[in-house]
Amino acid sequence: MTTSGPAADYADRAGKGAGMDVARPLLEATSLSKSFGATAALRDVDLVVYPGERVAVVGENGAGKSTLMKILAGVIAPDEGQMSLSGAEYRPASPRDALDAGVSIVHQEPTFFAQLSVLENIFMGRELRTRTGHLRWTAMRAAGRSLFEKLRLPVNLLDRKMDSLSLGEQQLALIARALHQDARVLILDEPTSILTDPEVELLFTLVEKHIAGGGGLLYISHRMNEFDRVADRIVVLKDGRVVGTMPADQADERRLIQLMSGREALAYTRETHPAVVSPKPVLSIRGLRLAGVYEDIDLEVHGGEIVGLYGLMGSGRTEVALSVFGHLRPDAGQIVLNGHRTRLHSPADAIKHGVAYVPEDRKLLGLYPWMTVGANLSTVMVPKLTRRGFINRRAERRAVIEGYESLSIKSSSPDESIQNLSGGNQQKVLLARWLATRPQLLMLDEPTRGIDVGTKTGLHHHIRRAADEGMAILLISSELLELLGLSDRVYVLRNGRIAAELPGGLQSEEAVLRATMGVASA
Repeated sequence: MTTSGPAADYADRAGKGAGMDVARPLLEATSLSKSFGATAALRDVDLVVYPGERVAVVGENGAGKSTLMKILAGVIAPDEGQMSLSGAEYRPASPRDALDAGVSIVHQEPTFFAQLSVLENIFMGRELRTRTGHLRWTAMRAAGRSLFEKLRLPVNLLDRKMDSLSLGEQQLALIARALHQDARVLILDEPTSILTDPEVELLFTLVEKHIAGGGGLLYISHRMNEFDRVADRIVVLKDGRVVGTMPADQADERRLIQLMSGREALAYTRETHPAVVSPKPVLSIRGLRLAGVYEDIDLEVHGGEIVGLYGLMGSGRTEVALSVFGHLRPDAGQIVLNGHRTRLHSPADAIKHGVAYVPEDRKLLGLYPWMTVGANLSTVMVPKLTRRGFINRRAERRAVIEGYESLSIKSSSPDESIQNLSGGNQQKVLLARWLATRPQLLMLDEPTRGIDVGTKTGLHHHIRRAADEGMAILLISSELLELLGLSDRVYVLRNGRIAAELPGGLQSEEAVLRATMGVASA
């Protein structure tokens, strides 16, 4: 039999010496459709993954990517359509069914048992037991240690509770869990969005091992520069439909963006927006210290400028922002706001001093999932709109509509549940919430994580406009090109200390990475 199409492209890699029938799809979905109320999330979607194939699925937020992956992983059921796995009918009734069949997913937003240890999360549902049903802790610990050593992850993480880990550490632990489960099809939804470069490289290595063993990969990402490392073929979704499929080595970035959004994305460059900064800093930090986290931090942010903060996972960058926001208490040092030394005992104190913070984890730390879009947007404004215990609902509604329209939030109305919005539009709500308070200092922690190209471009312009209007902005991002494109200056943290301060003229990927890795300038 002559093999053609995707199967032929991957026959050598996946089938050589493995005895695999690469002409038969590993996973195939036909005419999948799914609606949530009046909203059609998927419409007649066809998808195929062959053994040893890496398929990237791209599209704007709300295009249906996550819905498709949740159907494949047994999280939700399709309204219409069929699926098969290695030629057999595949209709998982739950994530456990999917996992037992060999399909494992790592969601964009980390999902785990927060109060259990990393080790317990890895073996959850697949515990090693004696004949009498008792847990074999020694064997599980040995297996967990072997797994983490193979993945080059810190073994001491195994005993820590999941909710004590940073967002990046949580994601790596979940990826380790998926690999431990020996999935035939591995689904990764924005896996690198909260990982720094060394962790990303580790992830790519693990993906290659999975593919070399004949597994299949479905990979959702908005970072197009990753596709040459993790994709053989690219599938484009728009409005719940497949609008394009192409080999990754033939994909053109401009063409992909046009398919995804029907328009060309505008690229922001720092040179086109020269900063006009205030002479005195809005934020000045001197000798800030939190034992075991960061040490001797000196930095300042002026009105009208965007200051980038970069560092590897565990460098202390988020913790510095949380200290300025009053969530963490430094052991030593000064925080000076508008020339006045300030002790911030809580986020409420920080807000009163004109400080705003958009957290890196919008799901856990930013949103109120049981509330509407409008209520999420107005929650910080309510104290200012309250007189004698009563909220001025008319003023609140005006403020909500202004924020809703200024950031072009896509939903049926401000009265819609925040949970119905795509990740990009949820992030717009968070940004609109804080911009509505007219803060003097706005701190943004991974503001475009997991957001499509078009939405990201729009958020970049909103951030730059806020700076142009005189706001001081501290920007934390793991995406180096974003950081360099937006920032007027960049501080690099390494092991809890400032390793470098790079003004605009000296900013480059090489300079930032050298400081990050502790390598002397060439």
